[in-house]
Amino acid sequence: MSGGYTYTTIAARREKPTKITVSFYLDEDAWIVVPGAGTGSPHLAIEHGDVTVRVAPRSDAITHADAVIARRLADHAAEYAAEIERLAPQQAEDTGPTAA
Repeated sequence: MSGGYTYTTIAARREKPTKITVSFYLDEDAWIVVPGAGTGSPHLAIEHGDVTVRVAPRSDAITHADAVIARRLADHAAEYAAEIERLAPQQAEDTGPTAA
């Protein structure tokens, strides 16, 4: 298995908006946590090497709209996890037939 990596691209063209993309190809060194849980200022943090992304509500006055956005993020993360689990080779298949 190859190691993970993270990179950022910036595409700027004449008369077009600048587009910035950060891509995380995570491995076991990725750190994913929710700092501030239980304090009234939660945010999702993903760190990989020297690159960090934080996802948080717009302000300290958290609204129902913020909850809807967080739920949408969670739903898509669950869908992503299910797809990865579906595509991952199963350990039993990798080791071949087992002894009876």
